[in-house]
Amino acid sequence: MQGNINQDGLLALYTYNIYANKLVLDVVENLTDKEFAQECSPSRGSVHGLLSHMLECEAFFLAQCQAHPFELEFGDLSALANIRRYWHKLEQEQLSYIGSLNQADLIRDIQVQLREQKLIFPVWQLLVQALIHSVHHRGELSIVLSALNHPLPTLDIILHFIKQSEQNWPYT
Repeated sequence: MQGNINQDGLLALYTYNIYANKLVLDVVENLTDKEFAQECSPSRGSVHGLLSHMLECEAFFLAQCQAHPFELEFGDLSALANIRRYWHKLEQEQLSYIGSLNQADLIRDIQVQLREQKLIFPVWQLLVQALIHSVHHRGELSIVLSALNHPLPTLDIILHFIKQSEQNWPYT
């Protein structure tokens, strides 16, 4: 299937991603250090491991789109405050980059090496991959955080759209 997404669609999705990540980080702030590091995730070990992985993947796919070598420049991700700070910086870079793209940029092919295999994707697909990957892990975090008695609020994108348009959610 060919097709693509335009800049406005990507910006809407990335703005939601920022909103959803902030909700997650706000809940994670209530965890004890033990809960933050506790082995409870089937994919990444701990809440800390999940958040670090999400941040690193979002940064990886942005670097690929920008044709920059991917180098972890985050420094120490052991503390939630550092994860939040680096994520905020990355979010600004993501929005700036997407804001600079035109339709030709979005369909430009990028070669990505995953393990030993070189694959080719248009820019828009790599940007969508970063988003959907984070959605997947936020779902996992929802289960993990609920098990730790720190449930996430509803992360439905419609709530984000309602807040942006200053409407009221009809359900409580």
